[in-house]
Amino acid sequence: MNVIIVVLMVVAIYIAAYILYGRTLLERQIVKADPNRLTPALEKFDGIDYVPANKYVLYGHHFASIAGAGPIVGPAIAMVWGWTLPLIWVIFGNIFIGAVHDYLATMSSVRYGGVSIMTISENVMGRMARYIFLAYVWFALILVLAAFLSVNASLYVGTPTAATLAILYMVIALVFGVLVYRYGLSIRTGSLIALILIILAFIYSMNVPTVLKYGDWVIVLALYAIIAAALPVWYLLQPRDYLSAYILWAFVALALIGGLLVFGTGFTLSAYTGFAAPGTVIGALPRTPSGEALIAYFWPAVPLVIACGALSGFHSVVGSGTTSKQLANELDALFVGYGAMLTEGAVSTLAVIVPIAAAWNFAAFEAATGAPVSATLLNVANIDVSKTPTLGGLAPAARFAVGYGLLQALAWSKLFGYGAFESLFAFFRMFATWALTVFVLTTLDTANRLARFAWTEFFEWLRPVNESAYKVVTNRWLASIVAVLAGAALAYPQIYVPELKQYVYAYTVVWPAFAGTNQLLAALALLTSALWVYLILNVRGWRALLIMVPALFLWITVTLALIIWLLMIVPDLPLLYKVGAGTVVAVSVVLDILLIVLFVRALLIVRRPV
Repeated sequence: MNVIIVVLMVVAIYIAAYILYGRTLLERQIVKADPNRLTPALEKFDGIDYVPANKYVLYGHHFASIAGAGPIVGPAIAMVWGWTLPLIWVIFGNIFIGAVHDYLATMSSVRYGGVSIMTISENVMGRMARYIFLAYVWFALILVLAAFLSVNASLYVGTPTAATLAILYMVIALVFGVLVYRYGLSIRTGSLIALILIILAFIYSMNVPTVLKYGDWVIVLALYAIIAAALPVWYLLQPRDYLSAYILWAFVALALIGGLLVFGTGFTLSAYTGFAAPGTVIGALPRTPSGEALIAYFWPAVPLVIACGALSGFHSVVGSGTTSKQLANELDALFVGYGAMLTEGAVSTLAVIVPIAAAWNFAAFEAATGAPVSATLLNVANIDVSKTPTLGGLAPAARFAVGYGLLQALAWSKLFGYGAFESLFAFFRMFATWALTVFVLTTLDTANRLARFAWTEFFEWLRPVNESAYKVVTNRWLASIVAVLAGAALAYPQIYVPELKQYVYAYTVVWPAFAGTNQLLAALALLTSALWVYLILNVRGWRALLIMVPALFLWITVTLALIIWLLMIVPDLPLLYKVGAGTVVAVSVVLDILLIVLFVRALLIVRRPV
């Protein structure tokens, strides 16, 4: 398959989905968005969480918040099944589940005054559903924090210059936030100043690493997540995410341009390599019985691997937890919610799946293009092609960065000549790693902010009983600390594998647990939104089924995948992860079953004739 054909196909599908499915069906026919209705950001303005935002700033904040490591690491791992199945899953998930889920979660929250998707579940399924849902979300966010603390810490260890850039980015974001929100500087002028500072930060970071050990980075990042989650949203979170979006847009745009420049280049990875993969793909440790066994069947295992790239329940908590509180106009929701999810799909398809599929086999890629791949990899990335002949021999993050770097180097070498191939690869490989760290960091602090919201909502019952106790328990600093401590406990250790005589990072084990509970949250949130559409908006017929059927399909898929993970992967894990991740997933499955019972009961009650 030619790279250009796939790139053009993906772009055409996303444009059609945005216009036909998003604007025509969801916005105009189902939700009937009204630009004249006041949003919670205006009605409940408090200067901390409820703050109306420019739609482009909010798009940047929302996109950067939802686009974590999932759209990159997950598809990079999933390439063990070939490139066709992951590509289909990402596109299918984007159009029929992910973007619909994100938009409806945001708009249902807007219509209920900016409350979370968990509180909305109370309105459609009863009070018990709210507290079950809140508990589920809080446990799921612990796994999000654990996975992203580990991923980010490992990235900073591997690429210390990325840590330098991240630190400078925070300082620039603080400057931007103060200039725009405190002193009234225009968004355009503030953005221009910030972009100049970002370019200077890039140049400075290229040669100035910040070096810490893995465990030290976990601690530093945990402290950062606590502080960022408790500060007013305008102070750091919103401006940092908005500015981060510029890197992410450049990252996707370059992937698109690069794909169009590589004339005649095909994929060196097979379209389909098999339906079953080793258990290591879904979190089993290497050389263990579950790690060697071919138990990772694409269905139902795929949601344990590809998380945010196709769909993500975390997005419903972002949309209903922070975005709905900043939406200035209901018509902005399509661009912010639906559009950002399609953009995230473009990250997975154009910037991860396409480059990796094209550059998978180093020798074949070199032979087909004439690019000096072997020497370049050895000189820049210390990869010996004779010992590691394909991208499959690299860790997921490295697999992505090398694939992206090779395709971009090839593309721009057509303009500058193959003499520049090595330096181009070095730059774009570094740029890809920087982009990934930006993705991860923005999700890390947003996840903890959302965990704070969930914790506070869960203890609402205490307020009428004892106001003083309620204030202590829901103090924003305390609520910001609890979830991070649990996540850091899972992220901090490095796991020793005796058979390999080496350590592996915690995220290799935690990732499937995070991805699975995250995808199950997506199913529950979409089912809640489907009930809102059916019961409150009174939408019936094929439009209601278009939301309900994908939600039920996802629920069945992820529930089955998590049960398989508990039965086949957990027994071979170290004790910490049996007790930690295993318990969280087991509790999540129980809560999930309770919620689906409440969902069915609510549906049967409304359908029962009076």
